[in-house]
Amino acid sequence: MRTFWKILATVLFVTAFTSFLIALSMFWWPDMPSSPRPSEGRVYPLNNHGHYTYMNGREYLLSWVLDDVSFVGMAGFATICFFVDPFNFKRRLRPLRPPPPWS
Repeated sequence: MRTFWKILATVLFVTAFTSFLIALSMFWWPDMPSSPRPSEGRVYPLNNHGHYTYMNGREYLLSWVLDDVSFVGMAGFATICFFVDPFNFKRRLRPLRPPPPWS
């Protein structure tokens, strides 16, 4: 069962990381104009570090879906690691302390 949780956590992490990288790369896509072009359907603004670029409907939907996928994937990965602990993060050795009457 631990192998299943390891595989699922890894798949969720890789999916979330990939969708985050694709959403981040949208800020440098060369075909996004800096002024709206309603004839092309480019009316959705993307705040590109203080300079708006405009997306069409498909790019806007892609941006929205990638943001949601990365959030849900990282939340699922964190939940699995916290509750199931398939990678034994919690069982690592901690430094030894002396018994309570510290002298």
